[in-house]
Amino acid sequence: MPSTEITSRLADIYAQLIGSSALWPAVGLAATALVGLLVIALIARLAFGVIARIADAVSSRKRRQTQGYCIGVAPFAGRKGRAASAVLIESLREDLKHFSFGAPYEVVSAPIPRATRTIGMRDIARRWLSRSSAEVMVWGHKDGKSTAPIKLDILSCQGSLTPREAKHSRVQLPANFARGNEAVHRAGVYLIARALQPGLAIATAFRPERLAPVADILTEILANPDSLPDDTQLLLETDYCAMALHIGAEDGIDRVISMRRRRLSRPDVIDTEAQIAARIDLGRALLAKSEKSFDPVRVREAMDHLKIAVELLKLNPTIQLATHTSNAVQAGQRMLQNRQRFSVTGGSSI
Repeated sequence: MPSTEITSRLADIYAQLIGSSALWPAVGLAATALVGLLVIALIARLAFGVIARIADAVSSRKRRQTQGYCIGVAPFAGRKGRAASAVLIESLREDLKHFSFGAPYEVVSAPIPRATRTIGMRDIARRWLSRSSAEVMVWGHKDGKSTAPIKLDILSCQGSLTPREAKHSRVQLPANFARGNEAVHRAGVYLIARALQPGLAIATAFRPERLAPVADILTEILANPDSLPDDTQLLLETDYCAMALHIGAEDGIDRVISMRRRRLSRPDVIDTEAQIAARIDLGRALLAKSEKSFDPVRVREAMDHLKIAVELLKLNPTIQLATHTSNAVQAGQRMLQNRQRFSVTGGSSI
């Protein structure tokens, strides 16, 4: 039959051209090896996952028996993120003592918080804080651009909050953090210490003599402002100015004046909140300097900066709401006073 002859011819062609070729056995061998490698990789991945879970459970039990603060740092996502997180861990272990005021601490590796459809990264981080009895968890990521800063997420119990109440903040590290100098590494440590102890940003929460070493470190960090992202530089500058004004040393006051004048003279527009803080710091520093060496020109400059700050504060919606509330309270008090006077005098003007 024609169909049988066609099939026989195709079989002969296949046997002559393909079946006798050494290529196909080699392809089959390669495919078998590839499948074998995939199976081995899958088994290894499962094994590493089990080992990681066991190690995490063991370390969690160990941390619950450890006194002091515990800070967990997860590997950063993105280009060279793991190298940056490794450097941050080492810097924390070495330099956090400068900002912990003698409190013991432990720095450990934390798992990467991976969000799901129903659970966000912060909730995953809160679960880890609860399970490990740690106070702080840090994770971060870096965008594809080589010059993009590392975005650092910090979830902190701030020394007294529960993991469910832990506060989240996001700061920035320079793109080349892993290759940075000691000052850059200490900047990253300070940002985490600040989240752990919010009093560092308030300054008046600590005695001046305790803050002086911290202010000295911030001076070294801010000596080369171009090494930090501008948002981070502004944050550290603001904290330093608060510390220097609280300490009251003359060299610190001079440094505040120089920093804040430079900040206000920048050509790029700074946001209103940063401008208010800069003008208040500059005004206070100029007045503090004038107390030791009176200069009417300096005092007038200080008053000008403080007046501008007050006018900017009046535009703040919260300040406006507080003003309206205060006016309403005063109106109510006047009504009560008038009513009381009417009940006593019967409406007489006597």
